[in-house]
Amino acid sequence: MTNALATLAQPRRFKPQLLVPFAALIILFVFFSIRNGETFYAASNLTVILQQTVVLAIVAYGLTFVIVSGSIDLSVGSVVALTGVITATLTASHNQWLAILAALAVGVLAGLVNGAVFAFGKIPSFIVTLGMLQVARGLTLVISGGAAKPLPFDGFLGNIGLMPWILVAGAVVTVIAAILFQFTLFGRRVRAVGGNERVATLAGVPTRRMKIYIFAFSGLMAGIGGIVLASRLGTGSPTAATGFELDVIAAVVIGGTPLTGGLGRISGSLVGAIIISMLANGLVLMGVDDAAQQIVKGVVLAAAVFVSLERGKIGIIK
Repeated sequence: MTNALATLAQPRRFKPQLLVPFAALIILFVFFSIRNGETFYAASNLTVILQQTVVLAIVAYGLTFVIVSGSIDLSVGSVVALTGVITATLTASHNQWLAILAALAVGVLAGLVNGAVFAFGKIPSFIVTLGMLQVARGLTLVISGGAAKPLPFDGFLGNIGLMPWILVAGAVVTVIAAILFQFTLFGRRVRAVGGNERVATLAGVPTRRMKIYIFAFSGLMAGIGGIVLASRLGTGSPTAATGFELDVIAAVVIGGTPLTGGLGRISGSLVGAIIISMLANGLVLMGVDDAAQQIVKGVVLAAAVFVSLERGKIGIIK
């Protein structure tokens, strides 16, 4: 059984498409540097891009596991907002560490609910997480009362959203996610479930339990992202991360993880997150309005799906 699982989850041969994200990153950087000049490549602006990338990348790592397993999680943006508001609210009434633990627990709980309903209710993950998107956003509004909750500018939460600590946090999460994905039994099983769920089950993989674990991990990453975002903004806002799930999906797909599952890279999702952050920043500097930015992002996402999609598995997207 172990050999069968190893064979099923083994890395696939190199594909030229894997170079596309890196080429896109270089092209974008050159284009915006020429178009916006020093305003774009100034150290202060590149720092802003990196800060924006950290939150996006952290949440994207969790979604990478979900998409590689052949599913989708649309609730991550709302969970980011919910955990950010919980962090700010509990920090004001109790203490920072209780707030952090509570936010992480809520993120994991949201993921566990998603995974359990998906795995045992046999409801498509798209529908399950769409429901959680609404539930989490509603809870965010209830807890916050519709108003932003300020965070203190001292202590751990006051520093984790600032340079250089936000980069340190991002680097630590990146390394842990990469090791978990590439070098552990959990990571091999994730790829096995996405590669061929039936074969994975026959090979002894507890597929239902794995789905719950995968969504719980995605919830945990969203919780970490919510904490870092709240710290960076200095507030837990009920409107934070609205539409954020689309940016996260775009980052993962642009990074070379096909929506058909079975294949993906943490490094690719990091590059995808940088691309999305750089694209948004460059368009703002060019004076492009929000509506046009959404159009550009939609076109980029569609192009990324076209390049990365494994058409032989297109009938099994879940």
